[in-house]
Amino acid sequence: MVKFEVVKGRKGEKDRLVRVWAYGEVFTFEDVLRLLKIMFESEDSVYPINEGYQGKAMLLKAIIDVYSGLPIERVLEHYRLNRKGKKTVVIEKLNER
Repeated sequence: MVKFEVVKGRKGEKDRLVRVWAYGEVFTFEDVLRLLKIMFESEDSVYPINEGYQGKAMLLKAIIDVYSGLPIERVLEHYRLNRKGKKTVVIEKLNER
C-alpha cells in the first residue's frame, strides 16, 4: 500500500509537505499525479503567480527540464533544490529476476 502523509510545511500557512510510505509496493502513475497535485497546490499557496511569483510554474519548468533530458543534478542546482541533509536513495535492481 502506498500512503501519502500530508503535513504542514514551514514556508507558509498553506505550505504542505508530503511524506511517502510505499512498503515495497509499486509507486504508480496515479500516485505520482496525486503527489504532483498536492505539490502544485502548495507551491501556489506559498508563491502565488498572481502576486508575481513563479510558484507552480517553476515546479512545472523543473519537471519539463528533467523530461527534456537535462541531468538531474543540473536541474536541482538550477532551481536551488539540492538537499543539504539526507539525499534520496535510489536502488536499481534491474538485472534481478
